[in-house]
Amino acid sequence: MTGSKIFLVAAEPSGDSLAAGLIREIRDLKPEIQISGIGGTGMAAENVSSDFDISSLAILGFTEAVRALPMVRRKVREARDMIMLERPDAVILIDSWGFMIRVAEALKKSNYTGHIIKYVAPQVWAMRPGRAKTLARFADHLLSIQSMDPPYFEKYGLPVEFVGNPMFDEDFSPTHKGDFRERHKLGDERIVTVLFGSRPAEIDSLYEPFANSVEQVLAKHQDVHICTIAPPNIQDKLNGLRQNDKRIAKVMDIDADDKKALFANTTVALAASGTVTTQLAMSGTPSVVAYKLSPITFAIARHLYKPNHISLVNISADERIIPEFMQGDVTADKLLLELFKFLQDDDYRAAISQRLLRQIDVMKGKGGSASKRAASAVLKILDEAYRSSTFT
Repeated sequence: MTGSKIFLVAAEPSGDSLAAGLIREIRDLKPEIQISGIGGTGMAAENVSSDFDISSLAILGFTEAVRALPMVRRKVREARDMIMLERPDAVILIDSWGFMIRVAEALKKSNYTGHIIKYVAPQVWAMRPGRAKTLARFADHLLSIQSMDPPYFEKYGLPVEFVGNPMFDEDFSPTHKGDFRERHKLGDERIVTVLFGSRPAEIDSLYEPFANSVEQVLAKHQDVHICTIAPPNIQDKLNGLRQNDKRIAKVMDIDADDKKALFANTTVALAASGTVTTQLAMSGTPSVVAYKLSPITFAIARHLYKPNHISLVNISADERIIPEFMQGDVTADKLLLELFKFLQDDDYRAAISQRLLRQIDVMKGKGGSASKRAASAVLKILDEAYRSSTFT
């Protein structure tokens, strides 16, 4: 396996973060492995970068995906050409179903001879079970982060390794409070953190109700500080909307490096549904969650989606620990009702905080770092391929 080459592809910030963790663990186990790829700032921080711009691939919803299809096809061809030029021993395609399955198909049709490894399965237990059969056609291995995944894919002959959710590898515990308040001159006042999302479509749909909510929170609670963190891929779009908007003029921008400290010090968050809501729960921080799709996408999704909740914590618990709002219910009035409960009732907030921490313990499971288990699984695939080629 000496001199083996791996190529990683991440198309969104969450996948980029998973890739960065995987790169670190692979290098820790096998420093001689050559790693290249396509990704964002997380991979770049691990010295794996390219000229391939992933920002346009953060797509949410059916109608948005249809409009973006010509761009996606072009990006698929670019990714395929980069991979075929390098001829790595394995390609790891991380999350982002719509883009990655097209890359996998393009590689198979181009007679790529290495191993195609999909990292993070499509959530066929929630909707669209037919994707399991499709993935089995174009991928050689699946690294699963959910314990319920394997049976759906193994029945189609796709080898599955359950490695656990790398989200829990990172420590977002309440112990990260540190000197955050002193550094930002926030005193003992309560903090509301507003997280607009990580995709352009989320900004389009959630900016107005979130901005209106911020305005009303500040009108009723003048001692509250409002903070936000914007992922790099949507920063320009969000800044453009915020410019000269008096409703959120007092919102304080926090650097991404301070994310853990911000979450640990946050009283309550107003957040787009996604990874951040689980990270907030890991901090014991309640959130009010919003999720809004285009009308056509929602009409399709409501007939396909099986779980009763949208947040991973609520899905895992099968109960509404944190309040969620979808579609027409995403209004400032409804969001504020829940925000004010957490701001005005300390006992209620503390009770929800403890329930979140207990549920996170359940979700973490046992067995150490998921990223290290994923790295070990990748290296095992390469080692078995090497042994097979040596003795045939």
